[in-house]
Amino acid sequence: MADVNTVVIVSDKQELVNQVSSKLVLLRNLDKIKSCSIEEAQNMFDGFNPNVLILHCDNNNMRALGLIKRLKNQEIYKNLPILLINENCSREVIIEAFDNGISDVLFMPIIDYELLIRTIWCLQKNELNMSIESRTQFLTNLGIVQSETGVYTQKYCDDFLKNEIAQSKKYSQKACILLIAPDKKYPNYKNPKDFISIIKKSIRINDSVIIKDVDQFYVYLQKTKLNGAYSVFERINNNLGTDSGANAGVVEVQEQSFEDIKDALNAALDKACENTNSLIVASDFYVKEKKPTINLKKPSEIIAKQEATVEDSKKPSNTASPEVQSAFDKNSIKLFNQAYLRKLKVVITPVFKKYENILRIKRQDFAINSYTGSKSLFSVSSGDVCASMAIEYDGIEHALVRLTITDNDQKRLFETETIDFTILDYRRMSLMLNELIDKFIIILKKKS
Repeated sequence: MADVNTVVIVSDKQELVNQVSSKLVLLRNLDKIKSCSIEEAQNMFDGFNPNVLILHCDNNNMRALGLIKRLKNQEIYKNLPILLINENCSREVIIEAFDNGISDVLFMPIIDYELLIRTIWCLQKNELNMSIESRTQFLTNLGIVQSETGVYTQKYCDDFLKNEIAQSKKYSQKACILLIAPDKKYPNYKNPKDFISIIKKSIRINDSVIIKDVDQFYVYLQKTKLNGAYSVFERINNNLGTDSGANAGVVEVQEQSFEDIKDALNAALDKACENTNSLIVASDFYVKEKKPTINLKKPSEIIAKQEATVEDSKKPSNTASPEVQSAFDKNSIKLFNQAYLRKLKVVITPVFKKYENILRIKRQDFAINSYTGSKSLFSVSSGDVCASMAIEYDGIEHALVRLTITDNDQKRLFETETIDFTILDYRRMSLMLNELIDKFIIILKKKS
C-alpha cells in the first residue's frame, strides 16, 4: 500500500463516526481520517480524492444510495473503493448498493479486526484499480484496446486469445470461449457498440471481450465450464430484452489447437444463426484416420429421425435412441446433460415458480401444480378446464414441449414442438406459458 492514505467516514451519526475513527487509529499507513454527513459529502469531495470512503447507511437511507450513484458517475471517483456499513438495511438495498459500485459491506455491530481487514482490502483495491486504469490507458494508446468500448481490437484478436489460452493451459484452469453475434431475426437489431455494452454488463470483471468482425465478438470466460457459458448466454439475452437477441457458438478450452478452436467456433456460430436465439456447442475433437474432425450439434438427419420418433410414439422416452447416441461422443452427451440440468435451474424452475406465485396471489380459486426434472410439468385448473405445459428431455439435445388445454376431458388446444433445449430461454418460455394461461382464462370466461 501507499505510505500514507486518507479515509473519509460519511455518516449522519456522530457517535458512529467516533466509533469508527477510534478503531482506525490501529491501521498502519494512515495519514488522516476525515468525516462529514451525507449531505456535506459531495462538497467535501470537490476538494480532494480520498483513498477509501466508509459510508454508513441505516434503515434503508436512500440518500446514502444516492451518494454512491453520484460519485460513481463522476470520472474522478469511479474507482473509489466504498465500504458500506450496514445498519438495519434490507437485502434489496445492499444488493442495489453493490450494483452501484460499492467494494464491500460491513454489518453492525462493528468488530475491530473486521473493520481493519476490510479497510485494508479497500485500500489495496484502490491501488489495484489505479494500476489497471494506467495499463488500460497504455493499451488504448497502443491501439490494443478500443477507446470507445474498452474491448480488445480486431487487430490484436488472435494474439490476445492465444495468450489467454496458453495461460489457462499452463495453470490447468478451465475456460470457455463464446463467439457471439446479434440475432438479425429480431426486429430491434443492436448496433455493435450497444451490443458490446450488453455483453460487458453480462460478464464478470475478469472476463474479456474481443472484436472478431464488425458484429461478431469473442468472449473469453476464465475459470468457466460449459454450464457457466450457458449462464452467460442467458444473461446476455435477458439483458438484450424482448425485441433483441443473440446467437453464439461455444468451445470449452482443453487440448485443441488454436486454429481448431477458431474453426469450431465459426462452424458453431454458422449453425446457431440458422435458428433463432441459439447457442451451439462444438463437441470435443476426435481423431479418425489421423485427421482432426469437428462434431457439431444438430445433424439434420438426427433431427428428422427424432421428430419422426416423437410423432410415432405416444410416450416419448427421455433416453435417446442408440442411433442418436452413436452420433455423439460420450463427453458430448455428458455436456448436454450438464447443460440441461443448468437449464432446469436457471430457466425452467424459475419460470414455473414465477407463474405459480402470480396465479396463487391473483387467482386463489385455481389449482396449480408444477415439478421439474427430465420430465417437467406446469398445470393450472379450474372446474373442468385444465391447462398444462409439459417438457420432456430426450437425454441428448432436444426437448419435447407440449401445450394442452382440456375442457371437460375434450381437448381445446394441443400443440407439440421439438426444440433444441439450448434456445429455451427465460423470455421464450415465459411468453409460451403466459400465452397458454391467457387462453385458459379466456375459455373460463366464455364458460361463465
